[in-house]
Amino acid sequence: MALPRVIKNFNAFVDGISYFGLATEAKLPAVKLQTEAHRGAGMDGPVGIDVGMEGLSAEISFAEWSPALLKKLGRQERFVLRPGMQNASDWSATTVIATLSGLVSANDYGDLKPGTGSTLKLTMDVRAYKLEIDGETVLEIDLVNAIRRIGGTDQLAEMRRAMGF
Repeated sequence: MALPRVIKNFNAFVDGISYFGLATEAKLPAVKLQTEAHRGAGMDGPVGIDVGMEGLSAEISFAEWSPALLKKLGRQERFVLRPGMQNASDWSATTVIATLSGLVSANDYGDLKPGTGSTLKLTMDVRAYKLEIDGETVLEIDLVNAIRRIGGTDQLAEMRRAMGF
């Protein structure tokens, strides 16, 4: 019986600085195509046509209000998330690296409540996203430069060529 590899832990880097022990939670961007419904003559129903990507956003939560992190608001930054996947049967670990760059668009300070820890959540408007698993680039998206490589295929290469870009 095979058991799945599971994410057991992660580390977060903001602008190259490790927040090991201080980052508490992170959310990678949901990668979604924007589609437009098309139903032409003779078709029995509409089909979605790829018209680009939806916007990407990411979040990292921290266990303290770090002045260095608070000053990131409104700046172009780089987040690197490094979750580790581990196999339950032989304890082998798989490296996962998610590299995100974009505009830090929100600081959320959470609720102030006696007897509870302070939290800070940074939200990024992601412009570029690269996901690597065990050394293989699974996806690489650069919204500004019209690059969408999924599984090694650049889905927008011909469109860039057609536009003279």
